[in-house]
Amino acid sequence: MKLEINQNTLYGLILFFSILLFVFYIYSQRVRWNNLDAQQVLYIESHKWGRPSILVRKQGGLAVWTSEQLTNTCFTRIELYDESVSHCVPKPHRDFLYTFIKYDVSPEKFQDVLSLSGSVAYDPLKKELRARCGSQEANIATLYLATEIASGNQNLSDIQTNKLYKQTIELTQDPKQVEKLYSALCNNINNQPGNPKWTGYWPAAFPEGCCPGYNPNTNTCGSPQTE
Repeated sequence: MKLEINQNTLYGLILFFSILLFVFYIYSQRVRWNNLDAQQVLYIESHKWGRPSILVRKQGGLAVWTSEQLTNTCFTRIELYDESVSHCVPKPHRDFLYTFIKYDVSPEKFQDVLSLSGSVAYDPLKKELRARCGSQEANIATLYLATEIASGNQNLSDIQTNKLYKQTIELTQDPKQVEKLYSALCNNINNQPGNPKWTGYWPAAFPEGCCPGYNPNTNTCGSPQTE
C-alpha cells in the first residue's frame, strides 16, 4: 500500500516539528538555577560584561567572565555560582558573586587582609585576591579596603574599631560613591608595593625562595653550578 501525503499535510508536519525544535531550544537555553538571587545577578552582570565565557545553566551551575571580557577594568575574573552563602555582617545578606584582582599580599599583611571579612580569600601562588559578596558594588568596597590594608594605607584595628567596613559597604548605595571606590581600588592595584607577577613560591612557606636560576616562565631551575 502506497502512503500518500498531500502538500498541506507535509507543510503541517514541517511546521509542527519546527515549533517543537524551537521550544526545545528555548528550554535548553533557560537558566535553571536553584537560587533566584544568584540568577538575578547573572542577568545584571551579563548586561555589564556581556555573555559569560562559561555558563552552566543547570542546577548548581556557574558563570565566568574572563580577563578578555574585562580588559577595560582592574578585575581579572568574575565568577558567579548557583549558591547562596549566608552572611550576617555588616547586615544579613547572601553571597554568590566572586571578583578577582591581581595583588601581591605580603606574608606580614596576609592575616590582616583575610580578617577583614570571611568573604576575602587569597591565592599566594597566583597572587589573586578575591571577594565574595552579593553584588559587584559590595565586592568593590571589600577589595578596596583589603588593598588598603595590604598596602599599609589603613590598618585592620582602625577599620574594626571605627566600623569602617560597614560604612564603606553602605556607601555602595550611591553610584557616585561606587565610582570613587572603584577608582581608588584600581589606583591601589596599579601602585601596589609588591610584585603581582607570578614568582612560583610563597615567601611565608619557603622564605629561602626558589631553586637557583629559577625561571617562572618555564618553571625550571638553572643549571647547577659546578666548582
